Amino acid sequence: MTDHVRWGTMFSVRPPAIVPAALTALLLATARPALADGFAPGQWEHRTVTVSAEVPGVPQWVIKMFAGNRSRKSCHGAAELAARPEALLTQDDAAVCKLRRFSMTGGKLVYDTFCTNKRFPEGLLVASKGSYTPDGYAISTLSTGTKDGEPVRIVTTGTGRRIGSCKK
Repeated sequence: MTDHVRWGTMFSVRPPAIVPAALTALLLATARPALADGFAPGQWEHRTVTVSAEVPGVPQWVIKMFAGNRSRKSCHGAAELAARPEALLTQDDAAVCKLRRFSMTGGKLVYDTFCTNKRFPEGLLVASKGSYTPDGYAISTLSTGTKDGEPVRIVTTGTGRRIGSCKK
């Protein structure tokens, strides 16, 4: 046998078992931190699509003109998302909302709140459900209530994704 053959049989060409474990530990240690089962802090981009809307006193042509895609950006810190993860989903900063139900577990999201604002002083029950990851969400929302004593019904879909760190 040549020296080369003897060297190949003396040393295994497979890496020792410790290498995969060390590599896994290194990858876990350098991954971006995220909340255990919630949204990751940072800057987010949100998109809302109006599927249908029945609002008293607002003609359908006006609804169709303003319906469609709306987008916004928001920035949320880790402390805020730990205390109030629903803040990431709130679209109207001028609205006064009372949380009725909120659940985020296992990738499933349920969010019900009652909100009043300038356009809907009588309030709307906003019921959302969908799915999430630390870096994104997709929801369907049904908002119901009254305006001037007449029924209101608005159906929307929404998506959001984390786009990076908050700009300072």
